[in-house]
Amino acid sequence: MSLYSATGPIALDRLGTEDLIETFGYLDRDPVLNVYLIALSVRDALARPNDEYWAARRDGAIAGLLHLGGRTGAVLPVADDSATLSALAEQLMHRLDAVPRRFQVIGTREAVDVFATRMAIDGLVPRILRRQHYQHLTPDRLAPFEPLPELRPALLSDFDLVLESGARMRNEELEEDPLVTDRIGYARRVEEECREGATWLWTDAKGLCFRASVSARTPDAAQISGVYVPPERRGRGIARRGMSELCARLLQDSRAACLFVNDFNAPALEVYRRIGFEHYADWGSAFYDRP
Repeated sequence: MSLYSATGPIALDRLGTEDLIETFGYLDRDPVLNVYLIALSVRDALARPNDEYWAARRDGAIAGLLHLGGRTGAVLPVADDSATLSALAEQLMHRLDAVPRRFQVIGTREAVDVFATRMAIDGLVPRILRRQHYQHLTPDRLAPFEPLPELRPALLSDFDLVLESGARMRNEELEEDPLVTDRIGYARRVEEECREGATWLWTDAKGLCFRASVSARTPDAAQISGVYVPPERRGRGIARRGMSELCARLLQDSRAACLFVNDFNAPALEVYRRIGFEHYADWGSAFYDRP
């Protein structure tokens, strides 16, 4: 399959384990922005069942990548230019059956806009479209904070707490209850998070104070997601202290911490600014329910 732009033809091919080094080299040009895809590539060697990786090539060199998560529904495009993004968006339309009915496109704001525009032609419009800021923090910018030894990785014994708080967070953020829409799949993912120590908790005698997850981690960057403080405990500096402690620990092994946050979430943006995070890129997420 070839598509043409003003800069020449774009050829698409599916990647496999033999393409791992080339893929890693392409993504490593921006190891902070691409940390999630880098971590996936290292973990799965482009060979995880049900997932697909596609490369858009120009003159034989990779100009863009597309990850299709057959189990997670994550559609993750990375590209050098709008023409390549358009080619990858067209490929998604050809391979739409490779992702679940409920899926999400996540990436730079330009990438999400190109994909949303292409899908709208076929009548697919996002249930939710988020404009976001991708932010990063380096050790020299981490503001002083009161240490929090109580912060710890979740264990399997914390399953019920992680399950319930995660459902409340998703319901608040994305207006859906995963215990209703995908109870079995959601419970499986929570169990994996607890087994792998990917979710961090701060609890006290009253229950949950703070939780956050580490969705990807490499020597270059650690990506934080799912930051949540129960509504009844907000406005007390809990988020700042919990995030500061988590970042301090992650920065012991990674050169940067990163996350993305909705552009309308002024309280979170202020917390992250006070911790020391800086704007890195314009980001976006589009959530779809396919008929």
